Amino acid sequence: MAWVRLLLKPGGNLRSGYQPGSMLSLAPTKGLLNGPGENSCFLNSAVQVLWHLDIFRRSLRQLPGHVCLGNACIFCALKNIFSQFQHSREKALPSDALRSALAESFKDEHRFQLGLMDDAAECFENILERIHLHIVSDNEVDTCTIKSCITHQKFAMTLYEQSVCYSCGATSDPLPFTELVHYVSITALCNQVERMVERNERPRPEMFAELLQAASTIGDFRNCPSNCGQKIKIRRVLMNCPEIVTIGLVWDSEHSDLTLDVIRYLAPQLYLPGLFYRATDERAKRSELILVGMVCYSNKHYCTFAFHTKSSKWVFFDDATVKEVSFKYVPCT
Repeated sequence: MAWVRLLLKPGGNLRSGYQPGSMLSLAPTKGLLNGPGENSCFLNSAVQVLWHLDIFRRSLRQLPGHVCLGNACIFCALKNIFSQFQHSREKALPSDALRSALAESFKDEHRFQLGLMDDAAECFENILERIHLHIVSDNEVDTCTIKSCITHQKFAMTLYEQSVCYSCGATSDPLPFTELVHYVSITALCNQVERMVERNERPRPEMFAELLQAASTIGDFRNCPSNCGQKIKIRRVLMNCPEIVTIGLVWDSEHSDLTLDVIRYLAPQLYLPGLFYRATDERAKRSELILVGMVCYSNKHYCTFAFHTKSSKWVFFDDATVKEVSFKYVPCT
């Protein structure tokens, strides 16, 4: 799921005011082909989310150049699909070139190979990481501060984790790291929702982010840095203010009965400071994001819901099939 920073005037609403970067979608929505045996639905879903992120699409188009890797150039293949999205008259387009570039790039890792199903969230994350390499040609993904790197300037959550002992006061050294996708267990999230219901807590705008934080840290205890015997819950602190936040909800089982619970408590707005123990960036402390894209998985198949800014409507993508849906109608297929 992808959220973008909310840019609304006081008293505005999503339909009249959501224009991230003031850049509207430039073309009618198009599907992506997935022929028999291709198993490209995971890639098609990731591409649809990236295309409908106006901030990302505009930034990618404005980049002056990149390190091209020929047949393994994910950057070229993605820009080609985006160009076809904008200019082609076809209702559904092939994603073969990007699928081939992805397979070539990850052949040593045996990931994303032709004809084989793979994970959409990991595909999304690895496309972003490869774009970083095409732009800055630097393997240090966690430490990138290059202004032209749209992967880190738009998506990266710069964090550090630390343990503080309430008993003896000992503090561990901060451990910095970067996330492009923040993964949360579905089971842990639903357990937190049940506890909220048991406490009879009234819904608050920031509650969904707090539930995600609680779910992502549940059971994550460390030994006291001074070994006083206490078990300490880890603290994760956000140090920047990303324009796009991506959450990956992890299913603990392929046969989960929690689908309806997830849909019921999924919030369209995300209060960024509540997602982590603390935020140090002043913009992040008051940042609110709006849901604009969601990839769903069921019966070994991926599909996507994306918010189309030009029409201010939600659109459902199932490979080549494209349908407009009501904002309230976002089912899990």
